[in-house]
Amino acid sequence: MNLAKHGPAAGYGALLGALGAALLRDLGAVYVAGNAGSTRWIWVGFVVGALLAIAARVAVVAWMDVAIALLWVVVAYSPLMAHLAPSWARQDPLPPNVDALMSLSGGLKSDSALSADGIDRLLTGLELAKALHVPELVTSRAVARTAAGRITSDADQRRMIALAEFPGHWDIVFPVRTTRDEALRAARLLLPARAHLIVVTSPLHTRRACATFERVGFIVTCRVALAHEYDTRHPETPSDRLASFREYVYERLGMVKYRYEGWVGR
Repeated sequence: MNLAKHGPAAGYGALLGALGAALLRDLGAVYVAGNAGSTRWIWVGFVVGALLAIAARVAVVAWMDVAIALLWVVVAYSPLMAHLAPSWARQDPLPPNVDALMSLSGGLKSDSALSADGIDRLLTGLELAKALHVPELVTSRAVARTAAGRITSDADQRRMIALAEFPGHWDIVFPVRTTRDEALRAARLLLPARAHLIVVTSPLHTRRACATFERVGFIVTCRVALAHEYDTRHPETPSDRLASFREYVYERLGMVKYRYEGWVGR
């Protein structure tokens, strides 16, 4: 390869590719792929842009960037998500009595602390469980592997439950990797005796999650967890709108998959 000939074009293409990849990451491309925080996405764009430039296709990369940037601007600075997100979130009226409440899990930090989503879900669940005198709280065990070894969500969940002074019984279901797993494990634990369940999860996850629990036999009351990082249900800032778009696309695609598998109703 003649670096003197192709070097400048490759560098220009690489920068354009990295820019497009960064914008796609903001829009949720890697979120949908299950690796939202990965910087490898940027490196992929960097390499692809360079290769296309070497192949005299730098204009293709530039026009792709323009299209992606226009979509980014529409999502971040228009009221699009303010219209779409509230109608997708499911918030049911609170019943007078329930048998149990399940707070769905989130991710883990490397020090075994719960992710923002996990904290939001558990805090909202504990508040509801205490206010409604729910006799049983159920959580699922999140597991991750770090350089120091295997970690779980148990310790941080236990700390939060103790601080809230929850007086009822606490159960953990595991192993789980998906919402479907959580529903099946909860069904084995609670059904048929304790069928009326409050399910607490992130706003745009509520529709798919609660439909999944209903599919396995629960009578579900769906409740939205309050958000401390991004307000995806009523987004008013560019960062909130982008986060809302990421989750909305992910949940729409997730619902298609769950319907295809028969894990939710048609």
